[in-house]
Amino acid sequence: MTRLAATSIGGWLRRKSLILGLGLLSAAAPWFWPEPLEQAEYQLTEISQELRGPRPAPPELAIVAIDDFSLQQTANADLAEQAELQRLQSWPWPRAIYALVLDRLFESGAKAVGFDLLFDTPSGYGPADDQAFAQGLRKHRGKVVLGAQVLESRGSVAGLSLASPVQPLAQVPQGLLNGFLNPDGSIRLRPDHYAEQLRQTLGPQVPPSLGSALLQQSSQPTIETTTRTGWRPLLDPYGPPRTIETIPIWELLEPRSYQHLNASGRLRNRLVLVGPTAAIFQDLHHTPFAGTEGMPGVEIHATELGNRLEQRVLWLQPRSIAWSLFTGASVIGVGLLSQRWTRPLRRLGITGAIAAALVVSGVLLISQGGIALRVISLSLGTLAVGVVSSAEATVNLQLNRRRLKRSLSRYLSPAVASEIANQPEEADGLLGGKLTEVVVLMTDIRGFTAYTQAMSSSGRVVELVERLNVYFSEVVEALHGQGATVDKFIGDATLAVFGAPIHRGNQAEASAAIEAALEIEARLRSLNQTWEQQGETSWQQVIVLSFGTVISGNIGSSRRMDYTVIGDAVNTASRLEAVAKQCQRTIVMSQGVADLVRDQWPLEDLGRFEIRGQTAQHVYALASVTNPVPKAADRS
Repeated sequence: MTRLAATSIGGWLRRKSLILGLGLLSAAAPWFWPEPLEQAEYQLTEISQELRGPRPAPPELAIVAIDDFSLQQTANADLAEQAELQRLQSWPWPRAIYALVLDRLFESGAKAVGFDLLFDTPSGYGPADDQAFAQGLRKHRGKVVLGAQVLESRGSVAGLSLASPVQPLAQVPQGLLNGFLNPDGSIRLRPDHYAEQLRQTLGPQVPPSLGSALLQQSSQPTIETTTRTGWRPLLDPYGPPRTIETIPIWELLEPRSYQHLNASGRLRNRLVLVGPTAAIFQDLHHTPFAGTEGMPGVEIHATELGNRLEQRVLWLQPRSIAWSLFTGASVIGVGLLSQRWTRPLRRLGITGAIAAALVVSGVLLISQGGIALRVISLSLGTLAVGVVSSAEATVNLQLNRRRLKRSLSRYLSPAVASEIANQPEEADGLLGGKLTEVVVLMTDIRGFTAYTQAMSSSGRVVELVERLNVYFSEVVEALHGQGATVDKFIGDATLAVFGAPIHRGNQAEASAAIEAALEIEARLRSLNQTWEQQGETSWQQVIVLSFGTVISGNIGSSRRMDYTVIGDAVNTASRLEAVAKQCQRTIVMSQGVADLVRDQWPLEDLGRFEIRGQTAQHVYALASVTNPVPKAADRS
């Protein structure tokens, strides 16, 4: 019993090996190919965010941009009334100008200011320039954050180092300007999460990100505290560049523009980030919504700041063994489920729909729930198992068709066998029991009993069988050529039906039966010519046709079953054989067949005959066939 169970399990495992293998591959894929799948997950989050569309940024945010417009204005500031502006014709600007910017920002009601600029070297305008900026920073102590950056050194001695503001600027709170770059150059991870990772390498001197540091300096009460162990917090951008309100720095520097800005109240109670957005600074990064234009670094920091103000975060699920096992089990489950359907396209369609549903669910979770599950390997595994399962179904379907065709070709014409084999799911209906109208054709060799006795007495039984097989081969080929179903061979007789299992219409079946009878007669004439040349006795035959309703279907026992027909039409054909021999006619048909073909073929009315079990009826012969009179010795 145990051995039998093991054999059964082993056979099941072999049959399902492709599906089981794909399930294991789907479970292991995140560990063997982490980067491509990670990149695919990131791209799915980007697509999901863009499908959701832009959304308004928190009103507490504003960006003061060192943009292309401001650079153009300062390049032509040599005639400006203010001496400070006349010094801004070349980059970098004097740092004293940032003290002026701070004064005007806070005069306009800004709550806190962060600089997406790195002041890690002394000013090129001398120590006095640094002192002027430092004085402005002291004036607004506790409300300003300066940028710091982790630098990566290359060469024979590689390493990381922290670049911080120089003295006398170093006493001001700092925010890290770095963002983690994905392999495709995108920034999707929250900068503060990246700062935590760098802190593990460089120690506690690594400051929080610029957005987080500015939020701390503003004493904002709504600071996000939710965390998920192992999950990665991703940025959730608000839209394309400049979705967060962006003000050119020139509007703060030029006196008349500043007056309008101050009067508008656009900066009142706002957290302000000052940084470059002009393309010349090359601080543009790929993010969702940014496209080829790129998102300025200062707006990336503003996005993190806005996300924290809203307590909003997009969590990316970490790799885990539990999720990998779930992925593998799900793929195997879908593969086994798909085998309920035998049609390849249905399998592929259902598994493809499941894979698409997984992706759509992932998109909805990202855009509406703020959770990015790792559905890529799950959906790809589901799609792959669908392709493999449908391919397997295609192979099985073709094999079943071939087996069915080989089985059917024993008694059906090749065309009919192919038609049924091409729709195996309907074979049971076609071959099952049903009432149908058919034309029955029966052939019989005249005087075969005497011929058999003569051949047996001369010890030529093998030759007799060979000759009979040659004859039957010609008969079957003629019948199959007209779409007949060969029911059985009874001694020297052949029984065939036209109209089952596939029916083409009564007149069409009757015409096909006449054509088959004529071809059988022509083939026997050809055989007789060959046999006579060999010195053998020729054969003569009768062919009878009847029409009526029969029961058709696979009939027999569990050990032996054949497709056959039962009914009066079969009995009539058998009894017409005696009429054909009595009237010495080759092709004879019942009244029912004659009624179907009399407009197409010349018929000879042989008279009215009593047929056992039926009322008397007219019997007809096909007049176009020469009807030789058999020798007395051949009559039987």
